[in-house]
Amino acid sequence: MNLSAGLHITPKGVDEVKNRVYKLSIRKRSVLILLEKPQTVEYVIQKSVFHKDEILEEINSLIRDGFLTASGDVPGGAPAAKPSEAQAAAGGASGGGNFQLSDDIILSEAKFLLVDFCVDTFGTQSQSYVDEIGECKNAKNLYLSLRNIYAATEKQYPNRVAALLGVIKEINETA
Repeated sequence: MNLSAGLHITPKGVDEVKNRVYKLSIRKRSVLILLEKPQTVEYVIQKSVFHKDEILEEINSLIRDGFLTASGDVPGGAPAAKPSEAQAAAGGASGGGNFQLSDDIILSEAKFLLVDFCVDTFGTQSQSYVDEIGECKNAKNLYLSLRNIYAATEKQYPNRVAALLGVIKEINETA
């Protein structure tokens, strides 16, 4: 991860800081608290009392779980991309395949299709993804959420990656 990458707290992260809804560990909460205003990864490492490797692990976890977004370099070595840039690595351990998400998708239908996929794939563990999808207000947010879903699918249920790519194709056809 590029130390000059910018980190931004998401509405889900703000909810955790204010209301302790998700009951995160002290390390994760300390990162979120440091990001009341957008900061760089380097800033968070300098201000934290924890070891650099531990903080980087927590930042990666918070991004995967939808508490933070990053601009610049993100976990998995892929540059952060805007949906209009069309191609981006999906993150995850194996580097994943590439996929596109059109800028002019019908957001409500895309959210419905992704929630349906998550429930079918992750079952009772889908709630964090469903919440993240629900908070998406535009195609860019949905794209970032989709990257997290793709990475988790690739890691936990590699046999479902083709189904997710089918959902992505269907979402793009709504444009």
